[in-house]
Amino acid sequence: GGSRGTESSTRPGESRAAGESFAMPPKRASGLTSSKKRPHEAPTKGRKVFAGSRQKVQRGGGGGGSRGRGADDEGADDPEGDDDMMEDAMDDDDGDGRARRAEGRGRGREEEESEEEIEETADEKRLRLAKSYLDKLRAEEAEAGGDSDEDDEDEEDARNMDSHDRLANRLKNEAMHKSGRVRREIARRVVAPTFGDEDEASEDDDDDDRAGTVWRGHRLSVTGLALTADDATAYSVSKEGGIVRWDVETGARTKFPRAPPAVVDPTKGGGGPMAPPRCGAAALLCCAVAQERHLLCTAGADKRIHVWDTRSMKHVQELASHRGAVTSLAIRDGTGQLFSGSADRTLKVWSLDDMAYVDTLFGHQSEVMCVAPQRRERVVTVGRDRTCRFWKVAEDSQLIFRPAPGAGQLESCAFVTPDTWVTGSDDGTVSLWSTTKKRAVMSWEGVHGFGGGASTNQNRTDENEPRDDAENEKSAHGVVAPKFFEPLEVSDAVARRVAAQEMCGVGSGSANAPAGVSNAGRWVNAVAVGKGTDLCASGAGDGAIRLWHLSEDPGRQLAPLGCLPARGFVNALAVASSGRFVLAGMGQEPRGGRWARDAHAKNGLLMHRLKLSAD
Repeated sequence: GGSRGTESSTRPGESRAAGESFAMPPKRASGLTSSKKRPHEAPTKGRKVFAGSRQKVQRGGGGGGSRGRGADDEGADDPEGDDDMMEDAMDDDDGDGRARRAEGRGRGREEEESEEEIEETADEKRLRLAKSYLDKLRAEEAEAGGDSDEDDEDEEDARNMDSHDRLANRLKNEAMHKSGRVRREIARRVVAPTFGDEDEASEDDDDDDRAGTVWRGHRLSVTGLALTADDATAYSVSKEGGIVRWDVETGARTKFPRAPPAVVDPTKGGGGPMAPPRCGAAALLCCAVAQERHLLCTAGADKRIHVWDTRSMKHVQELASHRGAVTSLAIRDGTGQLFSGSADRTLKVWSLDDMAYVDTLFGHQSEVMCVAPQRRERVVTVGRDRTCRFWKVAEDSQLIFRPAPGAGQLESCAFVTPDTWVTGSDDGTVSLWSTTKKRAVMSWEGVHGFGGGASTNQNRTDENEPRDDAENEKSAHGVVAPKFFEPLEVSDAVARRVAAQEMCGVGSGSANAPAGVSNAGRWVNAVAVGKGTDLCASGAGDGAIRLWHLSEDPGRQLAPLGCLPARGFVNALAVASSGRFVLAGMGQEPRGGRWARDAHAKNGLLMHRLKLSAD
């Protein structure tokens, strides 16, 4: 027995080999490798426990007994068998997991492929919309074309070619109208309203809306008005801080909530000179709308520009940079570029896409009264410094235009074409300007005012030549027309104004303004031009809104059409691009202050529907 023990002890190689086989079995390595590959799987922890239990087997002389005991109890307790069973189960679990993961990846690929099939790129969307638009135009042209019963192929080809040409011309005309290069001639079709025909009015009193319709929704004077590009919705602001949205077709109104009070945060700006005034900060003076972006901008005495979402009527952003009251707002067509004029003598540029300040344009020596942009980066402003400035924003340059000596200050402006615009002055003058001439191309002096006389000073050869005061004494507050207009045309223009004033209750027998109105009734506070049209309107506080025809005839570029009655101060104007109506923001007081008051006027919006002839 001892020799066997000695023999077993003198064979260390076998003992070490047996010990190594128990301490480091091949399956342990595979288990550890799998645990390193998948450390997040729970079964790996169990495999480490089994590997550790095998390391507790005794070595040396007890090795043979261990092997004998293991052979005797092979069916009762076999750690290797348990390990094999566990690994087989784990392999099954791993196989099921891999199958499930592969199946999930397959479904994900299928869903991605289906989404890629459904998704449409920007180019494909533009192509689809263009095709649908062309199909619509072809259908309209086919309905307006000749007979569809002809089967001759030659005639059909000719008709299709003609249809193709018409479509091309239509697309070209629409693009030119949109860019402002071509104007639609609507002014010639406007049927000028007549007043004083009592027999005609008594025949159909229900349909007689010559006096217009007043929409009430503001407690104080309306100071700003904005019309959407589709002429379907209008927005107005007033001195009490109210914001109202109007349905142009029905006149239904929806009130916006009040703008939140301005909070001065020194870390974000808006303090010091930019802080709102202590009194009267709620008054709003102007507004502008970007229909394609669903944004409405309002501003006023609090030196802030408030941006609203027109769909939810919620306040979106507050822009602060001005050091005076914001007097005018305008958004460039088709972009998110916003221009603001202020009493701090600056013109600022903003980005509505980024809701951020962009630039400041300096030049005016007094407060900026009105801002008018066009589709290009060109802006016209007028100020109390008796200058009109044409800004080239991209080039950072400006052209300065001044009225004739002795003329009044400019109060309002509006673009006609990319190179011409119309202005209104505080002496009742309406002028047409061009970038090719430093002085006004032509002016109708005293066209807004009181009194029924017309000046006979019609023989001036130069627009800048001073007027003969002795001759103008024959007609106080009379109209002085450009030299190419006949005296009969001037008398007719005065007669139309007198008829409109009498329609709304403003006396025209005297050259003096009504009680409380004073000389402020002659201030042309608003001018407007229908987008892409030759129809213009101007308004003051004299009880009449004048309609103008803008043409390219030399010497007759600005011709009067007629007058619409409007009792009170016309603080804002909007002309429909279709020429179907004129909308005016009315008030008992002028928009800039309380220098005058017409107690018989109504605060609200005045709607005048225009009639167009079939020609």
